[in-house]
Amino acid sequence: MSIPDYKIDEVREATDVVDLISGYVTLKKKGQNFFGLCPFHTEKTPSFSVNPDKQIFHCFGCSAGGNVFTFLMRSEGISFPESIKFLAQRAGIQIEYDKKDEVRSQENEALYYVNEFAAKFFQESLQSKKGEHALKYLKERGLSSENIRVFGLGYAPPGWQSLITQAKNTSNDLELLHRAGLTLKKEEGGYYDRFRDRIIFPILNLSGRAVAFGGRKLSEKDDSPKYINSPGTSVYEKGKMLYGLFQNRDEIRKQKKSVFVEGYMDLLSLVANDIKNVVASLGTSLTEEQSRLILRYSKHAVLIYDSDAAGVAATLRGSDILLETGLDAFIVSLPKGDDPDSYVLENGTEALLKKIENAENFFDYKIQRSLEKPPENRREEVHSILESIARIKDAIQRSLIITKVSEQLNVSEKALWSDLAPILQQKQKGERRQSEIAKRLNDLGKTRKSGRGEKAVADLVRIMLHDWDLAEYIFASLDLAEVREVDLFPIVNYLKNQHKGGGRFSEKELNQQFNDVELTAFIVQVFNEDWQGLNLKRWATDCISVIHKEKIQKQIEGIREEIRLAQDSGQPVNDLLNQCMDLEAQKKTVIAEV
Repeated sequence: MSIPDYKIDEVREATDVVDLISGYVTLKKKGQNFFGLCPFHTEKTPSFSVNPDKQIFHCFGCSAGGNVFTFLMRSEGISFPESIKFLAQRAGIQIEYDKKDEVRSQENEALYYVNEFAAKFFQESLQSKKGEHALKYLKERGLSSENIRVFGLGYAPPGWQSLITQAKNTSNDLELLHRAGLTLKKEEGGYYDRFRDRIIFPILNLSGRAVAFGGRKLSEKDDSPKYINSPGTSVYEKGKMLYGLFQNRDEIRKQKKSVFVEGYMDLLSLVANDIKNVVASLGTSLTEEQSRLILRYSKHAVLIYDSDAAGVAATLRGSDILLETGLDAFIVSLPKGDDPDSYVLENGTEALLKKIENAENFFDYKIQRSLEKPPENRREEVHSILESIARIKDAIQRSLIITKVSEQLNVSEKALWSDLAPILQQKQKGERRQSEIAKRLNDLGKTRKSGRGEKAVADLVRIMLHDWDLAEYIFASLDLAEVREVDLFPIVNYLKNQHKGGGRFSEKELNQQFNDVELTAFIVQVFNEDWQGLNLKRWATDCISVIHKEKIQKQIEGIREEIRLAQDSGQPVNDLLNQCMDLEAQKKTVIAEV
């Protein structure tokens, strides 16, 4: 969603970095800056600094740094536009969108409004005489008044028109209620309430706004589904949200561990028993989007699903998704017939916490399941383990797990690797989007990007920030096309434009120019480095030489690939070999040219 630059500047000017961060960190003034314990890593001695003059933060321990927007993005796990909107609301600033986004923005705001109206109606109904039996049910399930308040629980009264009548009385648009999924259309025309005589669970986005609802029936005589949920809308996609994440993300970040359960009541029962680092997957199979969402807060994920066959299947699928996204998956196995809610109610908080603490690594869990069968009947289980291993991107980790599987299941590593190879090959085929040459060159570029070339570009930026007079020398020798693929290119491009226009910049201006978490952290870190006494021009020459050589080496790799393919197809390669030799000669003259 596009927001005009002048509005972004207005929000930035209205937000004081010390005031904002004080809501997350206890800060104490020391000299001109404020210091506190870093919210992004564990420490005992405060190394987290906030500079009110420059409106930046910087941690000397983990190198996190940036401005008000990037602090919020890092802390809350939200996007740049979401951080602007959050701070705009905080400052009482009306956000204006470009015209092409205005209609969509207005529709979304209308849906937020009507959802908040419905949430309030359900909450008031729970506390009314009509909701007495619903409130009693929640209390009997162990929920406190505070639990009910924090999660905004409510009650949808019986009858076909309860919410609709309230909407009419408060001049709310019935068609909007329908677009929000709160009502259904009658065949003969008109609407009726989707949720009737049900406990209501509001689903909140990361900004704390109601986007959808879940409803649990109260009467066993009711033959409708036990749970029903809002349909998808422009503000709600079930597979992209996690129930309870808004309320529990700070605890997840603090414990560096997330606990996944299936349902609303599973989550609420754990929270009521003081286990608060928990989220629920909204009754759906865990998705990649949900997995990436939790990765913002923790890399360690524990799954506690129901102990029935469906729960076990969901555990296996969910763990594979977590692995694919880069999380470490652990499993808690509950006794037969139990779910997280029933287990904690019967056995207490300490018993479940012990199970979470001793959760099995996903591969240990799969190996154990395989060991429960005779050796001659394990093929299917071993193949399932290999399919999970194929989801791991780290080759060393894959190798270590193969060794473990081999030792514990008494299967030769050679056989395991032999069966894993076609699985990996099939997976790679499914992911392939480019021709063979393009893909290989792209992989080479990615490898090199994190190596000497990337470091050389970073050092050139450092040099220019410490000695702007060297920008003339650097840009006269550097072609921007050579560094277009590196992560720091936006900074290089900005500095090039500043140099071209004859301008200079202050440290504060540069800090506020970028709104990418990694870029701002890099900028803040550079300005905290001391480079007194270094020969920066000589250093710049070395960096430019590395970049030029990297460019030539990439061309050489491309020609070598063409030679390989030509040889495979019986084509002549003399011209290609000569080109390769010429490029190798060019590499040797790079320093002299610079």
